[in-house]
Amino acid sequence: MSYRVRSHKFCCCIPVRLGVCIIGLLGVASGGLLAIAGIIRLKQLGDVDMHLKLPYIIQTLVYALYAGLSMLGLLGAICKRIGLIKAFVFTLTIHVLLSLASGGYSIYQYFKDAPDTVQSCINGHTDDVTIETCKKGVSVMKGVMVALFVFVWLMEIWGVFIVRSYKDQLDEEGAMEEKLRPPRW
Repeated sequence: MSYRVRSHKFCCCIPVRLGVCIIGLLGVASGGLLAIAGIIRLKQLGDVDMHLKLPYIIQTLVYALYAGLSMLGLLGAICKRIGLIKAFVFTLTIHVLLSLASGGYSIYQYFKDAPDTVQSCINGHTDDVTIETCKKGVSVMKGVMVALFVFVWLMEIWGVFIVRSYKDQLDEEGAMEEKLRPPRW
């Protein structure tokens, strides 16, 4: 007599194991690209005050960590290793909290430095078109930055729920195997 554990799904029909693989691949790619972009931006900034570099340093570290953790989760999903998936759920949850904190700090810093950014853009020009263009450009960047961070945070939180559902499925499968295993005498 054989029993199977119901496969958990998300988005109505996608198995959570596939979801963890997708999250792992996307995490490796996006985390790696964002970390590389952060390193490039730090090199572009050159010798500026540390308070201007700090948000980029934090974001670079957070997304490099995210890429590494995503590789761990991808490996756990491919090999069906409950230990790796449990570690991925835990570290992904910690990463989301770090991402919220560091992203909030980055947004705060950008909004705080916005007047300096506008002045840097104007760079001594006195015509109204340049001044208005610089102000609107910084304003648009504020909106894009906030929207991008919120989108990434929502996707990361959703990813935690998907990985957790896969962990629960593996726990159920392990419990079912234990229940069906003949007793050792």
